[in-house]
Amino acid sequence: MNASDVTPTDLRDFARSLGWQILPDGIVERLYVLAHPAFPRRQVVIPIDADAPDYAEASLRAMEKLADIHKLSLADAVSRARTVREDSMQLRITSARANDDGLPLSFASELLRGAEQMLLSSACTVLRPQIHHLRLHRSEATQLLGYAQLGQTQRGSFVVRVSCPVDAMPMPASFPHVGENTSFVRETMLVARTGVREIVRAIEADALDSFVGALKNAPAPVVSSNLCEALSRLHDEDIRNNIDLSFRWAVRLPLPNNVPSDEVLRIPSVYFDRIDEVRRELRSVERDRDDVFVGTVEQLNGEFDVEGRRAGEVIVALLLREGETLKARLTLGSDDYASAVEAHVNDRAFVRIAGRLRPGRQPRTLIDVTSFMLIPAPGRGGL
Repeated sequence: MNASDVTPTDLRDFARSLGWQILPDGIVERLYVLAHPAFPRRQVVIPIDADAPDYAEASLRAMEKLADIHKLSLADAVSRARTVREDSMQLRITSARANDDGLPLSFASELLRGAEQMLLSSACTVLRPQIHHLRLHRSEATQLLGYAQLGQTQRGSFVVRVSCPVDAMPMPASFPHVGENTSFVRETMLVARTGVREIVRAIEADALDSFVGALKNAPAPVVSSNLCEALSRLHDEDIRNNIDLSFRWAVRLPLPNNVPSDEVLRIPSVYFDRIDEVRRELRSVERDRDDVFVGTVEQLNGEFDVEGRRAGEVIVALLLREGETLKARLTLGSDDYASAVEAHVNDRAFVRIAGRLRPGRQPRTLIDVTSFMLIPAPGRGGL
């Protein structure tokens, strides 16, 4: 097993994650010397310089000692040392029908898409908690996905490991309430872990009705329909597989005290039907939204009256605050319709609409419109 590609600092940090501490005088002749309070007669020695002539031999010896003391396989110890700066989630697939010969290719493809959607939906929940995200590919979420990597699977089981350097992205500047000692990657992984944990707990307590009701009324729900949809992708009806979800956390960023470092969240096969019920409930519930919207006029479907004035239905594309675009239909009188025509002719013009946006499929319906105003294009004066 080659441990020489593990850097000295990563090997040191891996040892520290297991409880080893550098002795007060523990840097001697370019060597880290570490001790553990539970093993008073043992020491681990790690060269400080990766280009030292005996670094490969010394790092392997240190790794073997750590693996032996902590009852790890050497392969697992090396893997954990290599990813000590990364947060990762691992999805282990088990089933009475699964074997070492492989998984159906169609399910393997869905499995990867589900893992990707878990990251995207969790990142979007960090940015704007809600029970259904209309669009998952927000810029920050997509950027985080670009840093993520698919790790190697483990022998004897099917394991998908998705990892991301914990310091790849800081929290967006628009989130001043978040402490300094965190990152967007860490917050996303924590939301994914918490969301799955809460769903599993609700199923096991037979409390899905109250769980869904609480999510609908929560100001910052941690579970979205998108997360439930991602979890559904991790299950195959023919294999009837279970999922064991675990996380590994970069040691350079402390975990909250209430988050165990070695937790495994098990999702039995029979839970996935219930998870899909939660998905349908969360996606179907949307409330009317009274607001002032800005958008563009996309279609003019009105009709002329006997006086030659046009009025009726208009389709607009609303630019929502969260960076999404949503189509809606509304009915305008002749004066406002004339403004809509002008905005439609000039594709640089926007309109400002005050009204109530109804839930449902696009195009949504805008009712109780109290104001429809043209925002002139730059250089034309006006508002």
